[in-house]
Amino acid sequence: MRNVGPNSFTEVYFPGCNPSFVETKDGILMIDTPQNAIDAVRWREMLMERSKGRIRYLVNTEPHGDHIFGNCFFKDVPVVGHRLLQECFVEYTDAVGPVGKGMEARIEFARKTDPDSVFLLMHPDYQPYHGPTTIFEDRMTIELGKHTFHLLHTPGHTLPQIAVFVPEEGVVFCGDTVFCKCKTWLQDADPWLWLKALQTINALDVETIVPGHGEPCSKDYLQHQQQIIEDWLGIVEEWVRRGLSEEEALAEIELVRPVDPWPPGQRFLRSVDEINKISIRNLYRRVVDRNASRLEPIHTLGEAIGEIQGR
Repeated sequence: MRNVGPNSFTEVYFPGCNPSFVETKDGILMIDTPQNAIDAVRWREMLMERSKGRIRYLVNTEPHGDHIFGNCFFKDVPVVGHRLLQECFVEYTDAVGPVGKGMEARIEFARKTDPDSVFLLMHPDYQPYHGPTTIFEDRMTIELGKHTFHLLHTPGHTLPQIAVFVPEEGVVFCGDTVFCKCKTWLQDADPWLWLKALQTINALDVETIVPGHGEPCSKDYLQHQQQIIEDWLGIVEEWVRRGLSEEEALAEIELVRPVDPWPPGQRFLRSVDEINKISIRNLYRRVVDRNASRLEPIHTLGEAIGEIQGR
């Protein structure tokens, strides 16, 4: 565990994301949960002891399973997230790697990768769906004790992506907007929004960034993260410009290997090339769609006038 602020902590070696928390005079605010059930239960026991049972809020930064799978072990804690997270929470909770969907798939996956968690996943006290009960659109502020938590919508890695800025701690918990010295995942990413999200994080008055994966870092690392996304985007845009199909682009996978040389973080089981393939498929389709939207014909005189006036 890392002490990233006077009262702020994050765990960087669990499988999955970096679950974090801030201690205040009025209890604890959590950011994300451990992916594996056994880790989530141990995390809960530790937080309950530290806070004397006062875990006041759980904030989810995004919908991917490594951030939300542990929610069900905090069923009495109010969950805060973006409106879009509430809309897709069940869908993402049911999505489990290559083995299928639903709780049965999660149990089968745990039998192979995390047998200590199987009992907990089958336990009737823990239902899989404990999603956001408090939602927001652009910004939201939570005051707890003498701390202020600014929740900011920072879409990019996913559309419901948010960051949690705590000025009293000089810390921002930005989720997967930053992967610090580990493989960047772009499987759901809108790269253009992601680059804007990095600008939002860079404008904050913070000393420490807690990424979704990897070690805490300073704002100096944001330039490196930006370069990875820009390089990915440049390669895929060039493939589309050359007229390559999606499958032909996948055949040139060796071109993206140098773009992001970091290994997959925190016990991810997929190979680098598997991660690259899902990123290529997503970015290829987004670039094609973006190019197509720019070429849509204007069908009416009114649309033509509106287009001219909008320039």
